[in-house]
Amino acid sequence: MIAKPTSTRRPGFLVAAAALLLLVLFPAAAHAGSYIVAQCSPGVYTGADDAGFSATTSHYASYVDCSESAPGLQIKHVLGQGETGTVQGAYGAWVWTAPPGTYITGGSTYSRLATEDGQHGYLAVTPDSGASLSFENQNDDQGHESGIPAGNWRVLVARLECTVPNEGGRCVGAAGGAHAYVKQVRIQLTDVVAPTLSVTGSMLSGAVLRGPQTLEVAASDMGAGLQSVQITVNGQSAGGDDLSASCNPVPGNLTSRLAPCPPDFSKAYTFDTAKGPFVEGINSVSVCVYDYAQSGTPNSACQSHEVLVDNLCPGSPVGGGSTITAGFGNGQADRTLAFRRRALIRGRLHDAAGNPVTNAEVCIEGHTDLPGRPYHLIGTASTNENGGWTFKLRHGPSREIRVAYRFGAFQTSTDLRLHMRARATLHLSRHRTKAHRRIYFSGEIAGPSSARHVVVVRGSVPGSRRRFIVRRAKTDALGHYRVAYAFSPVPRTTRFVFSAVVPEQDGYPYMRGHSVVRYIRVRR
Repeated sequence: MIAKPTSTRRPGFLVAAAALLLLVLFPAAAHAGSYIVAQCSPGVYTGADDAGFSATTSHYASYVDCSESAPGLQIKHVLGQGETGTVQGAYGAWVWTAPPGTYITGGSTYSRLATEDGQHGYLAVTPDSGASLSFENQNDDQGHESGIPAGNWRVLVARLECTVPNEGGRCVGAAGGAHAYVKQVRIQLTDVVAPTLSVTGSMLSGAVLRGPQTLEVAASDMGAGLQSVQITVNGQSAGGDDLSASCNPVPGNLTSRLAPCPPDFSKAYTFDTAKGPFVEGINSVSVCVYDYAQSGTPNSACQSHEVLVDNLCPGSPVGGGSTITAGFGNGQADRTLAFRRRALIRGRLHDAAGNPVTNAEVCIEGHTDLPGRPYHLIGTASTNENGGWTFKLRHGPSREIRVAYRFGAFQTSTDLRLHMRARATLHLSRHRTKAHRRIYFSGEIAGPSSARHVVVVRGSVPGSRRRFIVRRAKTDALGHYRVAYAFSPVPRTTRFVFSAVVPEQDGYPYMRGHSVVRYIRVRR
């Protein structure tokens, strides 16, 4: 039951009514987004879908006519045959109740109230707890536009009530001239509760994502309802839904319902992670839902997730592949080759039953054998009628190789490892020298990452198993090295042989290797 107002104004309080009208123009600060509902408003919306009529006795009758010249929502006092009056406090009322999660925070009405035989009409608002506040009670049978006071109200009522009994606690008389009419109802509501949001789908599985992936969005809002869903990937709009058309819009940027928008929403979105705005590697995916607001900031609920995308392998035009095998020319998954040799890779693609898959595309990915290096696409190959394929790698450093087959979101792969031997160049400043005369050894090692690495220059006498270290050098930023050496006296003219050895070392993507040999003749 609606509480009786704490005060009831009498006709003539025009100054107070004007003050309340100003409250509509300058409402209290909203907690979140606000919106205005128009009901029984000729020229805008003539329905009154959310207005409910209630009465404590059958002596009050309701009528509805919201056409241009009609009174609008009406309450009249009607006595039955043999009845003489109505008890004090009895009433009939048109009632608007703010949906859960919202409050009535302002608005306006146009009313015409008339009194007779102790029956009075008035408009009032009621909070969740506490007394009601009457804001219009000029019972002069004249039209008045009134502002709904600012505040957090749960209920708005237009009421006709026996407030001034004229005989022993009763309003005796037909009171046929008493009525409460209201129209041009504008109710401002403020939504103070955020929506709820749940996001699932294969995109959030935690696995590496490839090809099409789903994002399942389920949301609800107990107040104004949901106005939009926005999905962004890496800060760019990627999808969503605008639900504004389902929010009962009417002219003037108004709505016709107290809870105008859908209270629930669910949809499965599909995104191709091989296309923008997705990128290779870590991606930020955000989903936000917003409730309804015409002004201020709508309430929202958001979730953000980081997902790992790997579409480096192009999708095959032919599906059905299940397992892929691969090996080097020696049939092994691990091979060591001399510098600048090219490795041959071959393999087969089969379906789940073990049958060959023809005309499919397989991809070869790889990265230099250095910490933190990402895979990149080296090339692709097509399968023949036996499901077989071959691919020849370019020469280069040691590499980790991945052979993969992808169709849509499915991918199968196998890994190989290729070790390449290092090669250094070796140049001599002279090929003939004498004891104590300085000679220079210089050269370079192959890239990448050739800077600041060790090169050992070694020497020996042809035919001898004994070797000696001439110098241990370190390359400069360009991979070059240069060291000096002076020979000790020799008993006779002697020919020495030298080579530059590149040991296996951290941060250099080659196995141990060496240069070609160089000769020096040393005289006495």
